[in-house]
Amino acid sequence: MQVLPPNKNVDDFSVRRAKSLLQEGLQAGADGLFDKAIRLFKSSLRLNRTAEGYTNWGWAEATKGNLHVAIHQCREALRIDPEFGNAANDIGSYLFVLGDEATAISYLERAKASKNYTSRHFAMTNLGKIYRKRGNYWRAYREYTQALVERPGDHDITNAITELRRRLS
Repeated sequence: MQVLPPNKNVDDFSVRRAKSLLQEGLQAGADGLFDKAIRLFKSSLRLNRTAEGYTNWGWAEATKGNLHVAIHQCREALRIDPEFGNAANDIGSYLFVLGDEATAISYLERAKASKNYTSRHFAMTNLGKIYRKRGNYWRAYREYTQALVERPGDHDITNAITELRRRLS
């Protein structure tokens, strides 16, 4: 995989403005204004190409059902930062929805191992969903219990573990 070099000649103002546009895009997405969010993410990326910008653009596209576009944007994010776990997780979750479980697993495992990822539990729970769907309850249980270590007290994870314990007993 080719890693793109960081933006050259990006001044501090452009970086700050790009971050501001990214935050505005996230707020627009939270408000359900996904077309506006996409415009803001694109504007941010014109000023400063970041893995976060491409991943969020992908997320907004996915909410509109454009999963192939979302995957493309997340792959662009990984070209900028191969260790950006959010993008790898998102690709894995989109591929799972599209029915490509084998490839989804490889991206989710990549997300779990990424150095630049603070929400590792998402990859673990996504893997748990795949293994549960496949009937591999022990593997699903292992993923969910790892996720609970990362995110103690999470009710959804706890509920999944409880359901899997019933299946395994």
